[in-house]
Amino acid sequence: MLRRVVIGASLMFLLAGAAYAQEEGAPATAGAQDEAAPPAAAGEEGEGEGDACSQALAATEESIRDKLESGTLSEADTEKVNELLDQADAQCTEGDMDSATKTLDEVKTMATKAK
Repeated sequence: MLRRVVIGASLMFLLAGAAYAQEEGAPATAGAQDEAAPPAAAGEEGEGEGDACSQALAATEESIRDKLESGTLSEADTEKVNELLDQADAQCTEGDMDSATKTLDEVKTMATKAK
């Protein structure tokens, strides 16, 4: 009997977490939609720049992936490239396209020196 109670309680907690995760993205009330609409509209202005930054980051990662996987770069250079890619990603997230572009250019320079 105790086993059934424990299994039932465990299933309840497991399913309750999944149900919570599904409801997280949906607004709770109609009033929440009205409040959420203006910030979304304001975020759309910078969204194009963020997409361009993300695309530039993805293109750079794609272009140097072979060098990272083949071991052409030294371990220290590989570590530095990964740090710079993380830094560029953070700059893209913050919306600083100029700094992210400079960081990605530095990554490309390091990758071309390894040839």
